[in-house]
Amino acid sequence: MNFQTLLDMFAARRKSFTFLGVLALLALGIQLYLSGYQRPQLEQVQTEWFAKRGAMARGETEADATRYQRGVRDLDEFKKRFIPKKDFARVLSRLYDTAKSNSLALQGITYKPGKKNKATQIMTYDVSFTVAGKYSAVKSFLADLVRYPDMVTVDSISLSNQSMTQESVNLKIQTTVYLLTEGA
Repeated sequence: MNFQTLLDMFAARRKSFTFLGVLALLALGIQLYLSGYQRPQLEQVQTEWFAKRGAMARGETEADATRYQRGVRDLDEFKKRFIPKKDFARVLSRLYDTAKSNSLALQGITYKPGKKNKATQIMTYDVSFTVAGKYSAVKSFLADLVRYPDMVTVDSISLSNQSMTQESVNLKIQTTVYLLTEGA
């Protein structure tokens, strides 16, 4: 076969040769994609998977150890937030101080002991109180109360206004204070 025969074949079957050329370019492009991008990614994922599988066969993994340490640290932080029972008066005093710093009048405070969990030595107190003042001060007080670092949860709030002409509002708050009884 000489060169002229090839040119004649190409001229007679132009569409077929064009189609074969497109297929060859497509196959080349796919091969370049596989070897240049996908194969290195696959090898990296396989290496990571084999490393994790080997660590699991040994009985411990870095992820488990890290997760355990983070859990222990979080549990210690959680335990620090409990208030010792002897400091309950300090919590009530802090409520008064927070209301005073927000220019609010604390009209009354009631508390009653809740259940005591003997296994964990944790006791709850239900604390209810009402503050009165301007709406912006009440809103600021509520934000300060929610940011307490101690284990105090806001269970419910009720906002009311006695007069249509005054800007003063009353906020009734029910909270739960968690106390650590220290074996008592």
